Amino acid sequence: MESPLLVFPEKKVPYLSTFDIIKSAIGIPLRSYSFVVLTCLTSLPFFTALLVPKLVPHSFFEGPYSYFSSQSIISNDLIHDTALALDFTTRTLKTWLLDLARFLVAITTVYSASKIHTSGLGSTGLRDLIEHVIKAVAKTKYWFAPIFTFWLMTVFSDYFLDAATYWGVWGPLVWSRTLLFQIVHVITYAGLMVIWSEYSALWHVGVVISILEENVSSGFEVFLASAGLSRGKWTRGTILMVLDLAWRVGLRLPTLFPMWGFNYYGSVWYKVLETYLVCVGRVMSWTVWVVFYYDCKNSQRRNNKNLVVEEVRGSEILVRETESKN
Repeated sequence: MESPLLVFPEKKVPYLSTFDIIKSAIGIPLRSYSFVVLTCLTSLPFFTALLVPKLVPHSFFEGPYSYFSSQSIISNDLIHDTALALDFTTRTLKTWLLDLARFLVAITTVYSASKIHTSGLGSTGLRDLIEHVIKAVAKTKYWFAPIFTFWLMTVFSDYFLDAATYWGVWGPLVWSRTLLFQIVHVITYAGLMVIWSEYSALWHVGVVISILEENVSSGFEVFLASAGLSRGKWTRGTILMVLDLAWRVGLRLPTLFPMWGFNYYGSVWYKVLETYLVCVGRVMSWTVWVVFYYDCKNSQRRNNKNLVVEEVRGSEILVRETESKN
């Protein structure tokens, strides 16, 4: 006697709106203390790299060039060139160390958020989460892809944002008194920010792909895969990036208005709080992109499955028509 065929109803994955993605991302640290502890530990280098320059006097970071200049011995070409080289090296190393700390936050958050989001469990133990991250890191054979992708994302996003900001603040039409030119300036600036948000979302998803997937080899290939994966969902990605930018700008607003009682250079506690919120924003930003990545993957699977079903039905109809003619 043949065993009956058991057919289980397929669990439909709901389509996540922008609010649902943010809600799912916030739910990850709320239901898992292990995620909070792990991301806090791995964010310490990033937190320190941001906080120390705010607490230490600025003259300490001016570099050898400023020292030699103040000593009035800049006439010596050898000392001048050496000071410039040391100053450039110091600034470069500081930038690289900051990027390395940011990459550590990104890779830890992506791996741990992916584990919690896909496991379906209410919480994951700290030991299990650490073991998962270590195994995932050790399993990665080619680290060039995620590192290079993260570097490209940082360069493209920062320089594009700087260019758009420069146009918005110092562009040739800023000081124009003609109403038409002012309208053109506002429209072009808004358009640049929308383009930056759209492509920045694509670049962030590309970093998530380079970390979680192993079938990509270079940063540019990852960005192409990201564009294909998020096709049809660029509006949500743009909105998420705009919200991320709003968070970063919001943290800077009190520094622009000392009359509110927030003196940026006077209060140590405010500097600590602001740096902490910046780190929280980075962790939650990567958590949001992980949720967005899996929503795009689920949508892609559903579309591919529907396409296969339509092809099978088309083949069955073609076979039936052929049999009926015979």
